[in-house]
Amino acid sequence: MSYFICPTCNEKHYIFGEGGARKISEQFKIPFLGEIPLNSGIMSGSDLGKPIIITNPDSPSAIAFRSSAKNIAAQCSILAAKMQEEMKSESENKPADDSPQIN
Repeated sequence: MSYFICPTCNEKHYIFGEGGARKISEQFKIPFLGEIPLNSGIMSGSDLGKPIIITNPDSPSAIAFRSSAKNIAAQCSILAAKMQEEMKSESENKPADDSPQIN
């Protein structure tokens, strides 16, 4: 949770400070996945088993969750592709041990 959207003025208020998570992600060279606004509907809906993405799909919180989920999925795809490349490279560089053994 990174900011609060005022229901009266509809402005973002960064009550915990702004940009801390982004700064940490840059410092440690890890992808920044997104910001989720504070929303009491997230808590109450989660307690009832009704996520905000279902109960209020057009809300800023639901949009932020979808955006973060897409970023997570993208990072998973990137990691999977890197792992496949590494595995392929390892198998290509591994010496073939297919020759018959002579005793």
